[in-house]
Amino acid sequence: MVREHLTGQRDMADSYPRSFVRRGKCLEMRFLAECSLSDLAALQSLVVSTLHEIEIFMPHDEEYLSRIFQTELSVLGVLAEEKLAAYSIIRYPGMEKDNLGRDLNLAEEDLKKLAHLQAIAVHPHFRGCGLQRELAAAHLQVLESSGYEHICCTVSPKNPVSLNNLLSCGFRVRALNPKFGGWWRYILYKRTNQLSGRPKEGDSKEKIEFACSDIDGQREIIRKGYEGYRVGKTGENFDLFYQKIE
Repeated sequence: MVREHLTGQRDMADSYPRSFVRRGKCLEMRFLAECSLSDLAALQSLVVSTLHEIEIFMPHDEEYLSRIFQTELSVLGVLAEEKLAAYSIIRYPGMEKDNLGRDLNLAEEDLKKLAHLQAIAVHPHFRGCGLQRELAAAHLQVLESSGYEHICCTVSPKNPVSLNNLLSCGFRVRALNPKFGGWWRYILYKRTNQLSGRPKEGDSKEKIEFACSDIDGQREIIRKGYEGYRVGKTGENFDLFYQKIE
């Protein structure tokens, strides 16, 4: 069903490759085929090796990545001189147990219309160039044109930079649960018809902030009907601002 649905989105695929410049370097964004599997796996390994906290990024084995490539438009890459600088993966979990909509208590019918922004990784040399946001925004366009109404992704509370990037694309924190053998993850959610961006200050009278490290406090405020929408920094510490869900 997914393959048939996305095959009809040729106008989306035909708009690639896209060229742009970052820090004086010419980059190209394009959809990747399975022939790029080894390059993607190598970049994934490099990213994992540079993490200051191992639990920030959950790597996938090559068998898993190979299955992802079987669905059209599911892997998007940024290349610099034909070398992979960053990639984004989307996945359609269907009714599988790991569908993140289950963490949000979505109805069964909605689970069928939910996609995952599964992973984004950026080469250390290209961090700070906005590639995570570029890839997320581009893959969100794919999902919005494919008929999927709900999009979820996960971010570690120990990764405020990635969290901030995804919030800027219109995602909101709707849950904070243990995943991947106990690693804590924010569950971010976005409807495909929602406008991107943060709410303006003053839009809601009910705002509260918690340190990203305060797991219990955040889980409790989420239980009371709040969502995370903005990252702030106080000294060396990062906070997440919450507001009441309308």
